[in-house]
Amino acid sequence: MESQDRIYFARRAAEEQALTQSASNPQVANAHQKLQRAYLEKASVGDRPAQPAD
Repeated sequence: MESQDRIYFARRAAEEQALTQSASNPQVANAHQKLQRAYLEKASVGDRPAQPAD
């Protein structure tokens, strides 16, 4: 993964964290938190290899 992609995902994770903290609805906050985790994972490790179907 290119450095620019990781920077983008890290930036999006920070934005999602801010949205999580400002959300007044718990369901909305939970959705933003899940997105934050997904973006953080992408920024940290990049794409994961696909798992073969059993």
